Amino acid sequence: MKTKLISAGILFALVLGSAHALDGQIVSISGKVEAQNQSGTWIPLKAGDALVAGTMISTGFKSEATVKLGASVLTIKPLTRMTLTQLLEKEDTVDTELYLEVGNVKAEVNSLNNKKNGFTVRSPVATASVRGTVFEMGEELVILQGAVVFTSPVGQKRTGSAGQELKITNDSVSSPVAALQTQMATIVLSSTPSTEVKSAIKATSVTAETVPPPAVSAAAPVVIPASASLAVSID
Repeated sequence: MKTKLISAGILFALVLGSAHALDGQIVSISGKVEAQNQSGTWIPLKAGDALVAGTMISTGFKSEATVKLGASVLTIKPLTRMTLTQLLEKEDTVDTELYLEVGNVKAEVNSLNNKKNGFTVRSPVATASVRGTVFEMGEELVILQGAVVFTSPVGQKRTGSAGQELKITNDSVSSPVAALQTQMATIVLSSTPSTEVKSAIKATSVTAETVPPPAVSAAAPVVIPASASLAVSID
């Protein structure tokens, strides 16, 4: 039993040794950007500050922050509150996870040390998972480059590609076509535009001469007297 416990302990140590936490870093600040420390106090951030897993960041009105997470770059838009929940480098992957409570973020996901990237943004209504792409996430997901797997709260998944926009409707991920249709308005023409060009082909009518119908004269009836006889000769 003791041997098994020692082996399990060594295995656990090896697992821990194969992964280590990374720190994020504030690249630039515009306006009011704050972070909440472990005691719950909000402190202002400045360029060069380090970010560890568990840090919550809040941006004010007309405020923005650019954060480096490994080799990836995150832009935190105004009126956003998010938490860096994980930034971990493993043997073959770099796992980054954010929780977007409210607001909008733009992520440019890049490979660190030629390793695969597991980049996940969670929100109260959806989850976006990517491996090397550029996207924006807020009330909807806008994919600028690459592909993103978008997951609804009930587990429905849909993969979107560059140029598409996905959103959650009634706990389901709407299709890119449906998202596009919601932005389309119906055009109603109440009258013919004054600038409409009429056809150059004009209809002409020809009045035919009225020709009176030929007079039809009835032939006078032939009256055969009753006393006469009719002879028919057949050759």
